[in-house]
Amino acid sequence: MRRLALPAALAAVALGGLAAPAQAAPEVPEPTVGVILPEQIAVIEGRTKTIRAEVINAGSTVAKNVVVNFGNVDKSLELSLPAGCDATSCQVGDLAPRATKVLTLKVGVTGDKLAATFEVATGAFETEVTVVRSAGGVDLEIEPIASLNLNRGQSAKLPVVVHNAGTEAVDSVGIVVLNEQGLTALGDYRNCLNLADIDDELGEETGVVCKFDETFEPGATFEVPAASPLSIKVNKDAGGPYTYGAAVLAIGVNDSDAALLAKKKSGKLLTLDALRKKSDVTDGDAPEDINEEDNSAFFGVTVGKSVADVSALGATADSEDVTLEVGLRNNGPTTLISGNDDFTWFPSVRVAVPANVELTDVDVNCVPGTDLTEWDFDTAGTVDGHVYTCFPELGAAVGETIKFAFAGTATGSGKGSVVVDGGVQDTNAANDKAEIVVTASGGQGGGLPVTGAPAGWVALGGAVLLLAGAGAAFLFRRRRIVTTL
Repeated sequence: MRRLALPAALAAVALGGLAAPAQAAPEVPEPTVGVILPEQIAVIEGRTKTIRAEVINAGSTVAKNVVVNFGNVDKSLELSLPAGCDATSCQVGDLAPRATKVLTLKVGVTGDKLAATFEVATGAFETEVTVVRSAGGVDLEIEPIASLNLNRGQSAKLPVVVHNAGTEAVDSVGIVVLNEQGLTALGDYRNCLNLADIDDELGEETGVVCKFDETFEPGATFEVPAASPLSIKVNKDAGGPYTYGAAVLAIGVNDSDAALLAKKKSGKLLTLDALRKKSDVTDGDAPEDINEEDNSAFFGVTVGKSVADVSALGATADSEDVTLEVGLRNNGPTTLISGNDDFTWFPSVRVAVPANVELTDVDVNCVPGTDLTEWDFDTAGTVDGHVYTCFPELGAAVGETIKFAFAGTATGSGKGSVVVDGGVQDTNAANDKAEIVVTASGGQGGGLPVTGAPAGWVALGGAVLLLAGAGAAFLFRRRRIVTTL
């Protein structure tokens, strides 16, 4: 299972949603400014819909004088920009690296069209947003959750507030807390389950889901009470400096998941506090949400610097048919992070295969080339020369060994090397290099094992979420992203 991105929105802007393995930063850093907003918005006839447009600088330098332009607004739409904006644009100003600015927009349908559009642009790039007329339905909205700064072992309560901005009631809702490994979602109630109990392919620390059988009426607002909160905790061995990704979602819960939740008989029941309710609502099955994008609140949890002693693992072979398994081991005391927050560094293993080995197979997580700063990931896993850079894309847990496999034929004896780059966490350089020794005196080699990172999926009431890794974020495949360099 690939991990959640460091703050999900930043990852989506910087790498365009679900992406390939992380690439090196350009030689001259440039600000990377983007706007994240739903690509399709359903507006109930006779009402307006409030949406959040997140303007983000995912780069490593300050973005100067950022302006977001709104154009080609269909005549059948009413688009209201926030205070301080003019009729067609918003002056955002300067954005520091990883800084965000939220623009709150209102959209209404005034004409007879079933669908109409407007454009959002920043710099030379633009995207089109489609507004669809809706007769009504459930429209759950979750309030944003601010990012956190926590020490290892610390936890924080999550302010979970959900609205039903639609016209229909929901009889059963699931509140899901998803988190990148390194964090632990806490919800120790009999109507909450760890996601690993629902899908055994998931890790044990991917999050929790809580089912609420209270009616969510049109116009109602609910919040998880502060006296019995859902919380997020930083694991004691979490590596840093790093910003871990997390999210809270409000979705429907299917029958099989409800049955699992029903098995938890002990413990107290987590309930939602009603802030406002409407009456005279007919009960019924929960319909599909007409705007799924605003059911999610993404946030980051920033953790400070820690030590991870990373050692290189070499290999020896004494045969004509050679299989070399080389890599790294994290000796701790904390996890090795999967990269830094501005995407300019990633842990790596530099492998120099002995010149006397004619390679036939290369690990899929290894890229050929002698350049130490830039890689072409389209060539990953291909044979090209004797020097490769390999990437443990999920970092490494304490005590974890990660290996990369190379296979070929030895034509004589020779030596190569393995050099690890553990970044600022690795303060012990003495074990960062190891030897590869190959002779061809006889014996048999082995085959090349298949490697790669499997994906884990959670199915909850028809909502399918991909838990994504460094440089990728779940749900952003549904959003249009505007990026300007």
